Amino acid sequence: MTNKNQGSVLIIGDGLAGTLMAWKCHQRGVKFVQWSDGSPAASDVAAGMFNPVSFRRILPQWDAANYAETAREMFQAIQQELECKLRHDVPVIRVFPNERYAALWAERIAEEGEVAQFIEILPRTELHPSLDAPFGAGIVRSAGWVDVRMLTQKSRLLWQRLGLWERRSWAMEDGCPVGFSTVIDCRGVGVADDLAKFGLEVSRNHGEVLTIQTELDWGEQTVNNVTWALPIGSGEYRIGSTYRWDMDEPLVRPETIENLTEQVSTVRKGAALVATDVVSHRAGLRPACFDRRPILGRISSKSPWYFVCTGWGTRGVSIGPTMVDWTLDVVSGIRDEVPDEVHPKRFRTFTKN
Repeated sequence: MTNKNQGSVLIIGDGLAGTLMAWKCHQRGVKFVQWSDGSPAASDVAAGMFNPVSFRRILPQWDAANYAETAREMFQAIQQELECKLRHDVPVIRVFPNERYAALWAERIAEEGEVAQFIEILPRTELHPSLDAPFGAGIVRSAGWVDVRMLTQKSRLLWQRLGLWERRSWAMEDGCPVGFSTVIDCRGVGVADDLAKFGLEVSRNHGEVLTIQTELDWGEQTVNNVTWALPIGSGEYRIGSTYRWDMDEPLVRPETIENLTEQVSTVRKGAALVATDVVSHRAGLRPACFDRRPILGRISSKSPWYFVCTGWGTRGVSIGPTMVDWTLDVVSGIRDEVPDEVHPKRFRTFTKN
């Protein structure tokens, strides 16, 4: 009797990476089954924000324009099939912390480089009345957020109904299960121990995000002053995020509530947020690599059936659709290798055994 999964791709993990991989297989007509052991995923707490600009040095994110278009097309297709709203276009306001930063923002615009297509100086007449921005503010209009939690939950239900999802655990020592031709590992931080055997390090970036319900009118645009406040409708805002590299468990810290609410309130006039406004406090571990680029493709000559697609960090909704494309291109033989910037060989410690 022929195994019903004969020749199928086995996707490990059903967070954002696994979900987008499943959708890409679905869109390409590639047979797949998805396994998940139910472990907490960073996607469960992700704000899902996309923004083409790195605010620290006011430079474009990695190949931002190309990734943005690919992501837009994929999320539009998915939400049409799921019959729900996933992608929300919401401009982000960057409050200038000082005169020097304001001058650098204007300089970047004057240089007419790649980042200039994304940034503008926001006229003071357009500042929301709640904002306190003595040095001014900039705006990035091509920004927004994707409802990652809705995406993963609704996708999981769909694949379950179609018999394509199972509650099962997997590790590389288990090998390629009978009937499958390929395993694509999308486990996030759960892949760390297996990849370490090949000299590949995936770090755990601990982050916490709050959801608050407030009667304060903070407008309908995301405001960033290192900490950010993202409007998600009906008086609710997502507040975040923290970044720590010294925590190995997705634990919430009580002091985070005060720290985050105080930080976002510093750029607002009048009343500040209080702890009782918080309706949700979540934590997760983001998978990240030393250069903030993912790890994609085949990593073992002895196990040619094994591929990875992980390490997306905080930019999953921006780069994810392109990353799953590149990975499946190699799986399908469309290309021999993934691009150098995401190839495991960029790790000096990489051993393709």
